Amino acid sequence: MTTPLLDVRDLTVTINRDGHLITALDKVSFSVNPGEVLGIVGESGAGKSITGAAIIDLLVPPLKRTGGTITLAGERLDRLSPKAMRSVRGGRIGFIFQDPMTSLNPVISIGRQLCDTIEAHLKIGGEKTKRKALEWIERVGLPNPEVQFRRYPHQLSGGMRQRIVIALALCANPALVIADEPTTALDVSVQAHILQLMRDLHRESRASMMLITHDLGVIAKMADRVAVLYAGRVAEISTVGELFNAPKHPYTRGLIRATPMPSADGEVRLDQIPGAMPGLGAVPPGCAFNPRCFKAEGDCRAAIPPLTTEESAAFSCFHPLERETA
Repeated sequence: MTTPLLDVRDLTVTINRDGHLITALDKVSFSVNPGEVLGIVGESGAGKSITGAAIIDLLVPPLKRTGGTITLAGERLDRLSPKAMRSVRGGRIGFIFQDPMTSLNPVISIGRQLCDTIEAHLKIGGEKTKRKALEWIERVGLPNPEVQFRRYPHQLSGGMRQRIVIALALCANPALVIADEPTTALDVSVQAHILQLMRDLHRESRASMMLITHDLGVIAKMADRVAVLYAGRVAEISTVGELFNAPKHPYTRGLIRATPMPSADGEVRLDQIPGAMPGLGAVPPGCAFNPRCFKAEGDCRAAIPPLTTEESAAFSCFHPLERETA
């Protein structure tokens, strides 16, 4: 049995509103295996980005991690001091933000930012650092590395900036990369190029990846396994093939059917999931999806279903879909 590189157990994040604790993540559990791409998918408000930020201890107050364990290669990250976590971020864990300007310093050149990251985590300096920075500028597909090295973020296009963010995330040879909606802020024409670059670099580095996205098309192209989140809880975890061909959770099936797909006659058809994701503090009793679920019964409204493991899948549902009806 493969030992996970990253193991997250019962991760809980809360918000303190005037002394009242509201749960944003409710005992989220999953793992990422060595060399694997795990997709984290769900609608807006599902808790995807909060999960990524909680792992690297970058939650913005009033969000606070209040429970659970986070283990990377046998080390408990949730027990590390803030100083120790700073050495993990950018080193053992690389992070690709949704908006490249979020992770690029506007007043420091691209080359200096790469060199600073390399020096901090690989403990090399001088000309070796610059050569490695230039190598990464070239590896992410930017022309004239020497010219790009001297430029500042505002002098690059959105797609070019995101390529530099990818270089920053990978240049210290991390064991794990967390990519939070890495193409959402980019033009559609650029998105495919960035995804291809990420695929190529993943194959070369064999780093594990957590790919956070709302786009099931991206999941289908990039991921090995998928964790589906709903209202801060895990709905389902499965291989990509099983997820698309035989989803267990009604919410997963709803997501798939709500994804635009061309039919045999060339028309694009999609279904909609009735209702909306509950907001923070408004999650209903029992299964959070029960008000929107066509299979909901009394037990779904009375208790939270446990995460049940079945072969290569896990799901939180009292009445899972059967293969022939999925």
